[in-house]
Amino acid sequence: MSAKHIQEYPVHGLMPKQDTQAASFIKKFPNYDGRNTVIAILDTGVDPGAAGMQVTTDGKPKMIDIVDCTGGGDVETTKIVKPTEEDGKKVIEGLSGRKLILGDWTNPSDEYRVGIKRAYELFPTDLTKRIKSERRQNYVKKQSHLLSQAQTRLAEFTKQDTKDDLEKSELEARIETLKSFDTSYEDPGVILDCVVFFDGKDWRAAIDINEDGDLTDQPCLTDYRKELQYHTFGKADLLNFSVNIYNNGDILSHGTHVAGITAANFPDEPALNGVAPGAQIVSLRIGDSRLGSMETGPGLTRAASHLAMHKVDLANMSYGESSSLPTGGHFIKLLANEAIGKSGCIFVTSAGNDGPCFSSIGAPSGMDESFITVGAYVKHAQMQAEYALLESVTERPYTWSSRGPSTDGYHGVDIYAPGSAITSVPVYVLNKLDLKNGTSMSSPNACGCIALLVSALKAENQDYTPYRLKNAVVQTGKSVDDPLGVGFIQVDKAWEYLDTYKTRKDLDLLFKVTVQKRGSKRGIYLRELDEVSQIQYITTKVEPKFMCESDPENPKYNQAKFDYDVRVALVASESWISTPDYLYLHSSGNAFQIKVDPLALAESKFHFGEVLGYDTSAPERGPLFRIPVSVVKPTSPSQGFIQYKNVEYGPGDIIRRFVQVPEGATSCELVIKARAPAADTAPARFMLHLLQLVPKKNQKDKHTYSFMLGNGSFGDPHSDQQVIKKIFSVRGGLNLEVCLAQFWSGLGRHAIDLSLNFRGVQIAGNLANGQSTLHLEPQLTRLDISSPVCREDILNINVSFKKLRKYYRPSSAEITPMSPDRDLLPSTRLMYQLVLSYNFKIDAAVSVTPRFPTVMNQLYEHFLAGVFGIIYDANKKVVGYLDVFDHDINLTQKGEYTIMLQLSTEIESTLERLKDTILELDLDTKSVSAKTFQTIADAYTKTASNYSNIALERKDLKVFYIASPGGKDVLPKEAKAGDALVGSLNFISGVDGGQYNVIYTIPPLVIEPSSTTKSDEKKPTDQELEQKLNDATRDLQISYLKKFKTDSALYKQLFNTLETTYTDDIALLEFKMNAVWTASAAKSSVDSLIKPDQLTEEQATEIIKTADTIIGKFDQPSLLEFYGRKTPEDESAEEKETRKQTDTKKKQLVNALKNKVMVYAAILNDKVHQEELDAALKQWKQWSSDDSSTNLSSLLIKVKMEREAKRFGLALKAVQKYLAEVNLTAESKKDVEKVWKVRNELLKELEWPLWQEYDSKWNLIRLPPCGYALF
Repeated sequence: MSAKHIQEYPVHGLMPKQDTQAASFIKKFPNYDGRNTVIAILDTGVDPGAAGMQVTTDGKPKMIDIVDCTGGGDVETTKIVKPTEEDGKKVIEGLSGRKLILGDWTNPSDEYRVGIKRAYELFPTDLTKRIKSERRQNYVKKQSHLLSQAQTRLAEFTKQDTKDDLEKSELEARIETLKSFDTSYEDPGVILDCVVFFDGKDWRAAIDINEDGDLTDQPCLTDYRKELQYHTFGKADLLNFSVNIYNNGDILSHGTHVAGITAANFPDEPALNGVAPGAQIVSLRIGDSRLGSMETGPGLTRAASHLAMHKVDLANMSYGESSSLPTGGHFIKLLANEAIGKSGCIFVTSAGNDGPCFSSIGAPSGMDESFITVGAYVKHAQMQAEYALLESVTERPYTWSSRGPSTDGYHGVDIYAPGSAITSVPVYVLNKLDLKNGTSMSSPNACGCIALLVSALKAENQDYTPYRLKNAVVQTGKSVDDPLGVGFIQVDKAWEYLDTYKTRKDLDLLFKVTVQKRGSKRGIYLRELDEVSQIQYITTKVEPKFMCESDPENPKYNQAKFDYDVRVALVASESWISTPDYLYLHSSGNAFQIKVDPLALAESKFHFGEVLGYDTSAPERGPLFRIPVSVVKPTSPSQGFIQYKNVEYGPGDIIRRFVQVPEGATSCELVIKARAPAADTAPARFMLHLLQLVPKKNQKDKHTYSFMLGNGSFGDPHSDQQVIKKIFSVRGGLNLEVCLAQFWSGLGRHAIDLSLNFRGVQIAGNLANGQSTLHLEPQLTRLDISSPVCREDILNINVSFKKLRKYYRPSSAEITPMSPDRDLLPSTRLMYQLVLSYNFKIDAAVSVTPRFPTVMNQLYEHFLAGVFGIIYDANKKVVGYLDVFDHDINLTQKGEYTIMLQLSTEIESTLERLKDTILELDLDTKSVSAKTFQTIADAYTKTASNYSNIALERKDLKVFYIASPGGKDVLPKEAKAGDALVGSLNFISGVDGGQYNVIYTIPPLVIEPSSTTKSDEKKPTDQELEQKLNDATRDLQISYLKKFKTDSALYKQLFNTLETTYTDDIALLEFKMNAVWTASAAKSSVDSLIKPDQLTEEQATEIIKTADTIIGKFDQPSLLEFYGRKTPEDESAEEKETRKQTDTKKKQLVNALKNKVMVYAAILNDKVHQEELDAALKQWKQWSSDDSSTNLSSLLIKVKMEREAKRFGLALKAVQKYLAEVNLTAESKKDVEKVWKVRNELLKELEWPLWQEYDSKWNLIRLPPCGYALF
């Protein structure tokens, strides 16, 4: 067998530059390689240590600024400390409690600011996952050692012939606790102490990355742009970071980074260079690590402001979301008007990865005509070098690349560029290079191409604007037979265009197109049946768009606007579009009519044309403007059914069908039957996307499916057909795009039959579309239903609720100005923040979904600059983060929580109107069902639903009733009047997204009748009333006694009065006992049980004496006899009063007995007072069960006794049980802190350093030293 000739690796395909002509451009103009350009990368950050990110081709630093715009890396450093000297070294105490040894630093004030940060809060999600996995190996080793030790000790004890049950229980408790610890283990990671100081010139920061307290070997970093310094967290993570310091040292911001591909420079291997290796980079982080790198409004706003205020040449943004509006929004306007329009930044953005449907383009792409939106294309060079395909396939846009037009008719995508690259990635990934694909790759590639053009223009001293560059790139794109005419970027051609028309001022204009068709739109888009069923005459206005005035007092463009005058020839690209021949344009624009005749166009196809406007004096320059015209003629199914037979697919084929969903349809069953056409075929991935354009609704709920066809025996043409069935919700009366695509790299051929069968149950009234919300009546709700499309043989009517919704108004609302360091807009207006606080309580672990409907489900189109929320527990520990989209937050600890919501904008009056924003808090709850009945009478005479499985003839109208899911045994126990159950009403099961949302507002709950009637009540005698008055007077005096200082004259006077008046009164005696505890060194009984030697013998004797006095006042045998009797079911009022009084006596007796136990436990030391303690404990337990899992003092008694007996395992078990039961509230949190401290001491006594260190770290997270986390 002859050896295969080994050829060189096609390196040129790793970083595609040849097909874009970038490589040939640099070859012709080696100095126009991006030099003298600055590119901002709006992403998750660019790693300054990544390969190719060190220097430019002309030796300049590659990274010139790194900014975390999100605030996710912020550390509060407001606490100021001064150092002490130990062993000749300056030392301060960090917020972690560690002693920090300072370096030999210049600090004139000798003041240091300290902060703390959990490293995992800074790490990217994938790095956190890797580090946790690696650290777990070490944890498992240590934990296994501790567990095996404990198990060995128990095994050895079992072999001994001994009956010491307590010792056995102790050893079992240790094993049980270790196992429970392992089950709940969550790595806290590294806790970073941060130190900030002012050296007389700059603010600087040092980070204790090793957790050893030695800062002498740590660099003192300042704002990255000043010294271009960065550091690495550790050898395990290899994550580089830089800092910025704001607000005069109050906030330290960390920036961690991932790599971009626009401008990498590899001096030793130029083939791996980015597109513009000479460019410098500014990293603007908009992906917030607190939300899994999701972009947020505050981050976007700060990034746009940075672009405008720092005069960045170009910006690339490879982020995006689906938008409910095609234009507008705070961030969009800030970008278009300030960063682009005034500062001249060229903004390049990715189209998105939500294709292959038409109109799948996201935001911010296409939201303003000044943006350059880039789709992703795959060329043969990429296939060969990056994908290792068995055979070459046709060049084309990637299947998943989002397509235009925008929902308002704007063409959306401007240009295609290579959508993949094998290039530099962050160091922490542990790869030098890696394959990435997506429009997130095509956008930086195009940005690099444009940077070459800017570099050339700057070198040749040619003026330019972002509009000129966009015109050049779009006009010269290489045709790739795209349905919307989008071309592939060509650098050489664009440069020739710029050079040829460098004197033409009209290249510095864009044109704003306004189409008056059902509102103001940017293009003509006829998609729905009524629009394409008649000839349309559409008024369209074209207006030249000049650059904005950066200084209105010294305008640059007013004269140009006055001088602007052009005669335009209008040309329609398709015969079904008619326009006037000519149009006169001046700076205010002009309007004309366009006629669109869709009647003769083919059904179920996308038709695209343009109205092109040429300057009659220079038609060769290309069209001045393009008015996109898109027409989609849907096919109307017969009887709600349509099918397409024997459609053959090959690699990358995309076949779209447009179907008019029948009025009244609410669901559709789609069936695909696939087979191999002739011979064995390779399995291929298919994508099925189903899209309807609903006005002002984003596409996050678009139905998308992915599956393999031809896998296994299905690749054999003689095998059975492969059948795939999907049932999904639809909206009647709207066009449905059914887009089925064989993935671009999926080989083989596949024959497919596809059918659609529409169904629907419609509720009469305003809920006809099947996707609205139904509000149930308090008791009985009537529904009229019909099936407009076809007969429904079996309807399974089901009403169920799985969420309990509670409504909260803010407990506080405060508007304050934000920091000018970060939140000053280019217009010099300062941002304001409205911080809203909401308090709620949960009684058990639960998953919650907080919603603020007025400010959610919008991001790029948002009228506010920012929306961000944080959920805290009672200790101010962060338990979750919120933005504009729903987040399910698991709350594992019962207790009190606070949500703080930050809304920001420069318009203070807008925030004033949002002060009453309501929180809707959805809690997971047990499923609750509502019964359905045929008649009103049935609802009150039948015990079960009798209208759930029915048949419904086409267009028949039927009525049924939904009974309220009321009753105290049915509703969740947390439900209160005014809360709501949230669920769904289903008629057809198994439909993706196919149900009516149902809300049932809980009416006032049923009041149970009192078992005591007025006739049973006994009127008190004058003697009884006098006694009540005396008791109330005494209690009031004692309450004031507690408020006075013990050494004050008022205290002494009132105390003497009480002693004289109520000498042996139990309430006064109890106060005297408590007063002794308060006078002790520990200041309380609880703290006396925690700290040794806090109670003197005299104090102990006094408490015991007082307790014995109280105990002596009770006839204990009589009390025991009373509680030994069975309580009668029908107690009289007199008997109830007797029981109430006896319960009070018992409570007082138990309290006195417990105080004796606490005293002996507090002074217990080396078995001294052990006998007295045992006796007191025995007497106490006669009257009280073990409540150590819910009562703190009972727990501490138990722990003290177990610790004294060296049974630390049993003590720890009791502590864990208490912490599992405790309700964490503002009132209880101090007690919980004490128990955490006791637990940490027990872990030390058990000699479990693994868990003691673990617990100490988590205490810093549970009890954040700086309080509420920063937004």
